Amino acid sequence: SPNPDTVSDTGAASPQDQAPRNSFLSIAEIGTISRSRTLRLQKEDAIVAIDAKAYHGDIDTFLDILFELENDKSVMLTIWRKGIVYNIIVRGPLGCTLEYSKPEISEAINNDFKTADIGHPDDYVMFEVLRDMKRKTEIIDTRPSDVVLFIPVIWLMQNRLWEALLAVTLIYGVTLSVHWVLFVIAYILLSLYFKKAQVPLRRSFSLFKERQMWLVIAARSLREVQEICRKIDPKCDFIDSEIGPVPVDDAPVKKRRRPRTR
Repeated sequence: SPNPDTVSDTGAASPQDQAPRNSFLSIAEIGTISRSRTLRLQKEDAIVAIDAKAYHGDIDTFLDILFELENDKSVMLTIWRKGIVYNIIVRGPLGCTLEYSKPEISEAINNDFKTADIGHPDDYVMFEVLRDMKRKTEIIDTRPSDVVLFIPVIWLMQNRLWEALLAVTLIYGVTLSVHWVLFVIAYILLSLYFKKAQVPLRRSFSLFKERQMWLVIAARSLREVQEICRKIDPKCDFIDSEIGPVPVDDAPVKKRRRPRTR
């Protein structure tokens, strides 16, 4: 028989009792193709708050909140993962199976949430975090940049997109050598393209460098994202780090050999 305290937002809800007192919602299963997988959520992650307000309601009410989001609206969810609290922004159902957290887990979540610094949802921006096998980590700010529309070359240099920079420089040079009008047309078209594709372009070049999507985090600054990532994995090494290098483990103390006695 189905667990009465487990509901999936990918299908019909099972009959359930009211939410246990002071409990939170925990992810029981992640959908194969779902928003929860895209957001890099994991099994046993807990949903602590909606728009910075603690949520102790039932699963059906939570699902209704996500289903009722329109295309241009979103909510900020606070996530608890093994003692670490961070935020994400969602625009619709997560596509995962939810259950109520156990009492001892709920108590731990309550303690961690009380000490967490959660600001106003309007202050948060989505960041994508990609890293390679050596834990070299790149963070992509998903906010559109106006620099790319007016001076694409500067934006490409700022983001170290050297291959694209070389291609753009060649296009500028060739079109300018043919006619200045052709150069202007090429400049405008490339500017509009980079304006629209700046985040997918940065993501694609990061994937080309064998970095895979690791986390999606809503935060108020790049430093805050790095601090969260360092808590999740103390060994992640950031490009343009604002929190310092990776901590070095203390070298093991070598034992002295005892002198041989005859």
